[in-house]
Amino acid sequence: MIKLVVPAYFYPTVRPGDWAELARHPDRIRLVVLNPASGPGGQCDEAFLRPLERLREAGVAVAGYVDTDYGSRPAAEVLAEFDRYVDWYEANGVMFDRVSALSADLPHYASLSRAVRAAGAGVVAFNHGAHPAEGYAEHADLLGTFEGPFRSYVDAGIPRWVRRWPADRFFHLVHAVPGKYFADVERLAIRRNAANAYLTDQGGANPWQCLPGGLLASSPS
Repeated sequence: MIKLVVPAYFYPTVRPGDWAELARHPDRIRLVVLNPASGPGGQCDEAFLRPLERLREAGVAVAGYVDTDYGSRPAAEVLAEFDRYVDWYEANGVMFDRVSALSADLPHYASLSRAVRAAGAGVVAFNHGAHPAEGYAEHADLLGTFEGPFRSYVDAGIPRWVRRWPADRFFHLVHAVPGKYFADVERLAIRRNAANAYLTDQGGANPWQCLPGGLLASSPS
């Protein structure tokens, strides 16, 4: 059964049932990504505290979302945002987003990974949205190697190096998936050596605005 890396970019008071659903299915979830304000924001938002407590009680790992702007954001800014997630929300991981795929930027991300691990991160995810240079796999527990719509995912390929690593190192984020194709997309992810994924029938500017119906109960045959 594929595990879910969930971009939980929905507000607890707007989608309380979605947060409750996450806590009810810890066996299906690899990671929940917390993103209150395209990052941690300027202060703790107490609306998230009780839903996050339920996730911790269920044993679900929670990572704070931090945008790295493909390596252009200073490390001090990036690490300060991770620290706020830990202080305010007791996050036990981080998902660095908009991560560069280039070998030239690998030392920067290796340094970020070492720093957040030293600060207590149990899970480090790099979301590239495409396949990066292989060296990135040495510094993250999870690599996001696809992010895009269903139509692009159908014909996507993988480089040879991906199969040299365990499937649980990779995740794919696929949106605008017709509901009848959910199981097919999960099977595609498994064939492409990704044991983790998230798929939704939502599209638009924020396809991660809610949980799609039936996702947590689904599994490929």
